[in-house]
Amino acid sequence: MSFVIAMTLGSCTDFMDIESRTTITDDAVWSSKSATAMYVAETYNSTLDGPLYCMTKGIRDWWSFDHAWTDDMGISGYISLSEFSFTAATIPEPFKSRWDALYENIRRTNLGLEKIAESEVLTDAEKERFLGDMYFLRALNYLELWRFWGGVPLVKKALDKETDDIYYERSTSEETMKFIIEDFGEAAKRLPKRSELPAEEYGRATQGAAIGFQAVTYLHAAGVIDSKYYEDAANTADILINGDLKGEYRLFGENEGDPDEKSTPEKLSKKAENFANLFLEPYEGNEEVIFDVQYKNPERHQQGYQTVAAPGYPGVGSDYGWGFSNPSQMLVDAFEMQDGTSFDWNDPEKAAHPYENRDARFYASILYDGAVWKDSTLSLSTNRYVWDENDRRKWKNVTDNLPNGLYSSKVEATKTGYFIRKHQNESVSCGTANRYLNKDGEGGNLIVLRYAEILLTYAEAKNEVSGPDQSVYDAINHVRRRAGQPELSGLGQDELRERIRNERRVELAFENKRYFDIMRWRIGDKALVGPFYRMEITYQRPAEMVQTSPSIPTYNPRAVYFTRTFDSQKNYLLPIPQHAINRNPKLVGHQNPGW
Repeated sequence: MSFVIAMTLGSCTDFMDIESRTTITDDAVWSSKSATAMYVAETYNSTLDGPLYCMTKGIRDWWSFDHAWTDDMGISGYISLSEFSFTAATIPEPFKSRWDALYENIRRTNLGLEKIAESEVLTDAEKERFLGDMYFLRALNYLELWRFWGGVPLVKKALDKETDDIYYERSTSEETMKFIIEDFGEAAKRLPKRSELPAEEYGRATQGAAIGFQAVTYLHAAGVIDSKYYEDAANTADILINGDLKGEYRLFGENEGDPDEKSTPEKLSKKAENFANLFLEPYEGNEEVIFDVQYKNPERHQQGYQTVAAPGYPGVGSDYGWGFSNPSQMLVDAFEMQDGTSFDWNDPEKAAHPYENRDARFYASILYDGAVWKDSTLSLSTNRYVWDENDRRKWKNVTDNLPNGLYSSKVEATKTGYFIRKHQNESVSCGTANRYLNKDGEGGNLIVLRYAEILLTYAEAKNEVSGPDQSVYDAINHVRRRAGQPELSGLGQDELRERIRNERRVELAFENKRYFDIMRWRIGDKALVGPFYRMEITYQRPAEMVQTSPSIPTYNPRAVYFTRTFDSQKNYLLPIPQHAINRNPKLVGHQNPGW
């Protein structure tokens, strides 16, 4: 049982109320080692609570954009997030409340830093360790604020409204970034390496997590502030690859599976199976994980992700999956062929069999028409011809009663022709009972940072600094080899940049990375504008009137589900919630541009 789980009984959707957060700050907390540990654990709990740290909240609330459509957004009133049609006053949850929660978390870390440093009950070693936790968590809270909102007010001490000026002006984006880097640095000085972490403390930050998030911060800064930070991103990531932390992490299952083994609708290749397993509860805490959010039934659970995202068939209606999570055709097309070539709908052979011979990660990430799920073949098309012994025509064109079919009247049917497979444990039960009673599959940890992302961070940053060199190829090919994809070589800087970006897209799909990549690459005017494509598959009636005749599919990969808009003058940052501006007079007139 992890440190966080042992100390908390919260869920990933319920914030503690303000009263319970302030009463724990009484002097009695700091007079006891166990109470201080409880305070630190609750600070972890409240920090790791939001759209970036809970699969159910993430898939429902904001992460669709160009790689998936989440039908639950329409039901929940969050459709404006994908369309950027909200205002500062109408910004949807969870962002409206998350701004407040992040600053409450920051207040907790500031108080913890002050009280722990002056503690008379902790040893010097215990102080250093707890201070490392507090610096790490303060940086993580500010990192979330900064990536969504840019420069924000930097509050560096626990404020007393009776004696302090509690209103702060916005710092610049660069000032905010540098403060985040400093805090992660202070954390890294005090935190143990992963290999030094006692098993009972798994879930607490480590030196690798602090340095890894520094690399993430520098990479984002290189896109939104100044390209000079690419060098810092590369150098920081390299600490985990070739530096002081070399050997602390490795790719899960990297040496397993025949690279030439092919996935079929009936069976995943070992490469695909390994990649799928990386994210599942039986394999949590594996050697690739740098930092993850701890979940364990019944104390803390994922609030029904296995039901929210799972297909609605096999099973009966809401007694099975709800199917709210539907990948886009744009993401599906991003997965290469197994020979390393790009998928191309203009290639007749590829277009005739679009789900054959694809990157192993495709089969581990996407459920598609004809894929086998829970020993049943998914029908995600507009229709299907079935043999009808009672009809003299012998074939019956089935449309509306395909449980997962594109035009099915069932609410759990796909809206894009696909479902998400990644993070889904095929062996667990789904349905209403599991959704609300959390019987099965909801205790798996959510990986926030893993070694593959560090390798891709190094490859991208180093390529921007000096162009392709062997270290860049080594980093990206390390990730590709695990998936069974051919190694890259001999590319120019621009071409390699595009390959690295696509590698991030498929490797890190559905891991809450794509939004930030779009924002830091400044490609919203390309990735988030125009048609959102889905797949429409229509089957033709078999030519022969015999039961063994095949039904031939026709693929339409450019069916438009809806049309998106993106304003490059304002949408790269979210608006500061209007209620926060109303409370702080020093924010008036300092809203993000365009909002």
